[in-house]
Amino acid sequence: VCPKCQQRISEEGLTDENELQSYFIKRIEKYLNEKAKKLIGWDEILEGGLAPDATVMSWRGFEGGVEAAHQGHNVIMCPVSHCYFDYYQADPEFQPVAIGGFTTLEKVYSFEPTPLELKEKGSEFVLGGQGNVWTEFILTPEHAEYMAVPRMTALAEVLWTADELRDWDCFNERLQTQFKRFDQMGSNYCKGSYRVDISTEFNAESDHFEVRMGTEIFEAEIRYTVDGSELTTGSDIYIEPFIIDQSTTIKAAIFENEKMKEKPSEKTIIFHKGIGKKVTYKHSWNPKYPGKGVQTLVDGIRGSERYSDGCWQGYRGNDLIVEIDLGEPMDVNYVTIGFFQRQRSWVFLPDKVTVSLSSDGSTWIDQEIENDIPAKSEGEIIKDFNAEFNNVKAQFVRVTGHNIKGCPEWHPGAGNECWIFADEIIIE
Repeated sequence: VCPKCQQRISEEGLTDENELQSYFIKRIEKYLNEKAKKLIGWDEILEGGLAPDATVMSWRGFEGGVEAAHQGHNVIMCPVSHCYFDYYQADPEFQPVAIGGFTTLEKVYSFEPTPLELKEKGSEFVLGGQGNVWTEFILTPEHAEYMAVPRMTALAEVLWTADELRDWDCFNERLQTQFKRFDQMGSNYCKGSYRVDISTEFNAESDHFEVRMGTEIFEAEIRYTVDGSELTTGSDIYIEPFIIDQSTTIKAAIFENEKMKEKPSEKTIIFHKGIGKKVTYKHSWNPKYPGKGVQTLVDGIRGSERYSDGCWQGYRGNDLIVEIDLGEPMDVNYVTIGFFQRQRSWVFLPDKVTVSLSSDGSTWIDQEIENDIPAKSEGEIIKDFNAEFNNVKAQFVRVTGHNIKGCPEWHPGAGNECWIFADEIIIE
């Protein structure tokens, strides 16, 4: 703060944070008007009240851009979920170092710069989008180019193409020719993620899962196993969706020239009494980590060591409290729920988990399981909390994961709300 501003703050007794923000915004606005300039800023500028001609860069999500547009301000959409090219774009084990995150080429292509909230009213304020490459972990121009190309190609097509004309498969096929152009230009680029995405859909009527596989690598040879065995060049080649009707682990990977690319993808399917049953939540999940929505915790699918894989449901600051209605009383012997920890990302295991059973929804039998893994433990940790019962007749199963609420004193985020992540409640 310059001496003149400090004197004004002192004279007017400005101590409230909002008053100070308003004061500085007015000062900046006056300066910009004098220089015939306009203000553009990250979406944090919403917190102090926007100058009349301010343009907002919406990076923490779409919400800031929507709010600014509803106020009549221009917006540039660049949410961290789709537009941060300093994030990993393929398996980190096989990529140059990055700040973290995971934003694939296909994820970038799925970017919609004009959210539904602005489609009918306010779309005229969306100027476009922007790809961001921050260079804390990028030391050379070649590395920066690798992070941006071809993700910037995908972003350009999304921004310059009408909604109804966007087609990932078409883009991916044309991209193969673009790769040849990059080669001619001597560009340092990434060919994409070799990860195999394994998706499942449960059919309650026939009591089976339909399994589909996909990848952003064009016309890739995907080989897979359905019994948990290791992959080889002799493993089955994926051609079309198939059926799974019992608990198992599926493994899949891309092979090129008889060699496996990157690491196999795995998906564990568990058949249990809770699959597809009605679930009631006391606190909703955080919108940044919804998993697959309401049925995430009873869809039979376990999460991986990557909490952004779509199988984990995240709660920030709140306990996880869910109740499952099995439809009718039945014998329950075991209830298991999986939680995730990556303390460097402010994700901690609950300090304890309470599992409760009831036949009528009024009288409950409780069992409490303490966490025995230290919060300081490094790396990605998946822990199953197991409650054992002896043929208890129950129609209702309630699970409470007790969030430690705030990051511990020794943690860089000390005092801030922390996360818990859960993947599946297994009832046997």
